[in-house]
Amino acid sequence: MRNVLIIGLAAAATALSAQALAASSVKDTWATVQQGAYDGDLPQHQTTFLSFFTEGYNALAASADRTLTWDDDILDPFQKLVHPIGICFAGTWSISEASPYTGYFAQGKTGRIIVRASEAMGNPNRGDWRSFGLAGKIYPTADQNDGAILPTANFFTVDDLGGAKAAHFLDDAKSNEPKTSFHASQLAIFPTLTEIARVFSSADSNPGIRQVYEISELGLADKSQAVTPHWFQLVNENGERVDATDFRDELRLANYPGGLTFGIYAAENDGQGWSRLGAIHLDQEALTSGCDNRLHFHHPKFK
Repeated sequence: MRNVLIIGLAAAATALSAQALAASSVKDTWATVQQGAYDGDLPQHQTTFLSFFTEGYNALAASADRTLTWDDDILDPFQKLVHPIGICFAGTWSISEASPYTGYFAQGKTGRIIVRASEAMGNPNRGDWRSFGLAGKIYPTADQNDGAILPTANFFTVDDLGGAKAAHFLDDAKSNEPKTSFHASQLAIFPTLTEIARVFSSADSNPGIRQVYEISELGLADKSQAVTPHWFQLVNENGERVDATDFRDELRLANYPGGLTFGIYAAENDGQGWSRLGAIHLDQEALTSGCDNRLHFHHPKFK
């Protein structure tokens, strides 16, 4: 049952009050994400069983369906129900190594990317059990000021669905099929976890893994020719660590003058190990309400 939490823990599920807007360009999306910079204390929002319901209406179920069916980059302001707090970045997706994969996994492909680093249940501080997610939106353009309306490829990665005591967001790899740890503190939020499992197991046929075929199909005229890695993970390549209490303060780019870099790795289901394909380099940040309450990532359905 716990493996089905991947959708909830990687999707940033939201209340149904959000309404779909027209698709946007990388330029306009990032401009919206930058709006509403936080001044002073960072917002807090706990994920609870009661937060999923409004006057008996199951907002979590409705938002799960929307996340799987709407491909809009920006929505009207909404409250994320899972992964409620985070920090956003913009930068470059670049594939430098040869591989059998297609689309934006192919050697030489470079695109702009917007990512959101988040925590699953609203636990920002060191010492808490924290489940970290990194969601990304790849645009098929190298120009950060590109105003064209372009299709995007979205992905979702998590380090540990059950939460871990990692001191830093950057410590553990983020995978599209993350591990699940079990610990006694989960008993206190058992109803919340059970509802997430119930809702999202009914929303998709195999939520234990978040496939990345949108990336291998991006830019292909014939998507039936796509070759997609089974496993995908992102590994921090910054040597330094910052001992901030809140992970959002840890990730501020002021702490990393050269920016943040994550290696892009892929593997097949034959146990032959991971291959590094390239890197994501992040050099702009947005610690804003636009990041937390406007940016939307589409979940590709299992196929």
